[in-house]
Amino acid sequence: MAERKVRLEKSRARQGLDTCEFEMALTGRNMKELLEQPLINAQNRVYGSVEASKGKATIKLNLPKFVRDNNIHPYSIAESICIEIIRNDCERQLKQIFGNNMSTEITKIEVNITQPTSGKATQSDVLNLLSHATMHHASKDNVKYVGPNKKCFLKEETHTVNVTRRHYYYCKFYDKSQEIIDKRRKFNLPTDNVPQGLLRMEIVFVERTLDKLFGKKKTLSAVLTQKNLIEILREYKRVFCEELVDKMIIPYLKACVSKLDESLTNTENPIKTIAKERELIPDVEVLKRALRRYMRHRGITDNSARDAKRYAEQYDLPYDCVMTISDFKKSCG
Repeated sequence: MAERKVRLEKSRARQGLDTCEFEMALTGRNMKELLEQPLINAQNRVYGSVEASKGKATIKLNLPKFVRDNNIHPYSIAESICIEIIRNDCERQLKQIFGNNMSTEITKIEVNITQPTSGKATQSDVLNLLSHATMHHASKDNVKYVGPNKKCFLKEETHTVNVTRRHYYYCKFYDKSQEIIDKRRKFNLPTDNVPQGLLRMEIVFVERTLDKLFGKKKTLSAVLTQKNLIEILREYKRVFCEELVDKMIIPYLKACVSKLDESLTNTENPIKTIAKERELIPDVEVLKRALRRYMRHRGITDNSARDAKRYAEQYDLPYDCVMTISDFKKSCG
């Protein structure tokens, strides 16, 4: 059965490309060893690199850096008019190094949405939700550490969440603001103008997803087109909305609500439930839904919104993480 084509609203789509990586087999005159060499455009921006070793060349292109001085935000639909210029500039430089007989092949494409968290949500709280929701699909242990967060200086934080579907894609969700700050501090650069609250949700497409998107047409010149850019962004929306949100995040949130409702029924004391089941409350919205269900079962007045807000303030519960996920979903177009 053919896969249903996902509808993409281009005017709303905020996802875009970051790094594209190609490989090229070297033979005959092309065979050479080459240390990493930058690819620089006419505006003197370094937007990629090429290196060669043991009969293989690796070409990395960071598309946002071709058109601006950073990759805080990805290469979007609005900028796709330049994709032919990028392709031609890269091919020209590669021909100067390897000659005309080049046979490149795409090996991975990084696609992301980078935007601020919503409402009162922090990056750490959203990442903790994602870490628990995707736990059974994690490619490795997600990094956690105990450090300052909001009012509680011993609160657990997650800074990178890794999720993999082998041979198809892997995901990296992380605090983009903190990454920028860390890089700037490394080079003693100012950090006071770094955008705050930025969260990056990145999906890296590999192997079978690339086969689905491009078939046998995987060369640099065939992949880097406006038409293919649209299809790549459409695939990001499909994976984010259908595989991550629908199959991982929503079932996790529903399970949290059910377990909290069960605990409330057993204890008949919301404060005891909050103390006992703190990890089941990734967002005050989850507690509110559980309280509403509990109150309905007991036939009492629904004060779930009021009570959830009071408990959230009293026990420093996370806010607006679900809203953040919803806003990222909307940004898929």
